[in-house]
Amino acid sequence: MKRAFLSLALIVAVLAPAVASAQSVMVLGVRSVEGDDEFTRNLTGALRHAASQVDGWQVSDREVTFVQMALVHDCDNPNPTCLGAIAESLGVQRVLYGDVRRTSAGDDYEFSVNLHHFNAETGDIEHSVADTIASVHQDIDDLREPARRWIRSLEGAPRTGTLVVRVNVPGAAVVVDEAPIGLTDADGVLRIEDVATGTRHVQVTADGHSAFTSTVSVEAYEEATLEGVLEAGAGGGGGGIPVDLVVGSSLLVAAAAFAGVWIYSGVTVFGYMNDPDFNGTEGPDGRLMGGIRGRYGDNIANLCAASVETDAAAVCNDAATLEVLQFVFMGLTALAGGLGLYFVISGASASDDDGEASDAATLELVPSVGLDHASLGARLRF
Repeated sequence: MKRAFLSLALIVAVLAPAVASAQSVMVLGVRSVEGDDEFTRNLTGALRHAASQVDGWQVSDREVTFVQMALVHDCDNPNPTCLGAIAESLGVQRVLYGDVRRTSAGDDYEFSVNLHHFNAETGDIEHSVADTIASVHQDIDDLREPARRWIRSLEGAPRTGTLVVRVNVPGAAVVVDEAPIGLTDADGVLRIEDVATGTRHVQVTADGHSAFTSTVSVEAYEEATLEGVLEAGAGGGGGGIPVDLVVGSSLLVAAAAFAGVWIYSGVTVFGYMNDPDFNGTEGPDGRLMGGIRGRYGDNIANLCAASVETDAAAVCNDAATLEVLQFVFMGLTALAGGLGLYFVISGASASDDDGEASDAATLELVPSVGLDHASLGARLRF
């Protein structure tokens, strides 16, 4: 018997601090301005249930309305003095109360919900919520989810919103701000609660489909909807690089290599043309190569033809070859560079965030290469 008493005393000692730290809370019946009593009864029930789930709150099960307490204390205006008197008479530390009113006089209206959290210990209204809800959501089951969000805000938790992602593919993976959230249902819909307010980045992927990425603004206690289309035929998974970008990048790299050879050939030929040893070589007519340059011009082939029987023959052959390569690689540089830019621009246009063809103006580059010319034209298409 003594041991049982000691065990009971130990349990009481452990539980007493937790019970003492719990805050006593009264959720007063919500007041309706237009007399929508059924809606306010269901809303009050949903609020009381949500408040009972808050850690550290001991919610009273007494069914008392704000209208009743206002009549008792003769204070229709919910000021801190009136609320303090109500809390004292009910023997609670915190009072949750509020009212609802219709947003319009016609049949097509919503309910404007205003809720408040009064702390009797500080004498202050600590938190408030202002939101709207469609009039079709009057059943208590429809009100449980919004009531849970509102109680969280009245508790002091960060304000959040709801995000509904709707695409054309069931089972698509949804990622919000780089955090995997879940999969869309059989209708291609995923409803995400408690989304942080602000601009959110959303990516939706599915096997065998192109990825869909976009941004959406989430407001506190509001429902934001993001709709997108995942086109079939792509690799899926998001992050795939368009083929045009790969081809264009490869062509630009090739153009850079061609340009290097072109520059090397030109510099080398220029060096030969200004080499004192080469210009000081005697030609078959006994004149110096410098004199032959004056006669034949700067054409390497002509110079080499005039000096074929001289010591400069080997140099002439190299110079003549490089002169041909110079023009060949100049043309290849223009061709590869022009095509590379065209494919890069096309690939960038095809990889818009919305996954659809862009309606904006596009720039087309049209290269033209012939035996004696190379050019690159630009055309703006609207």
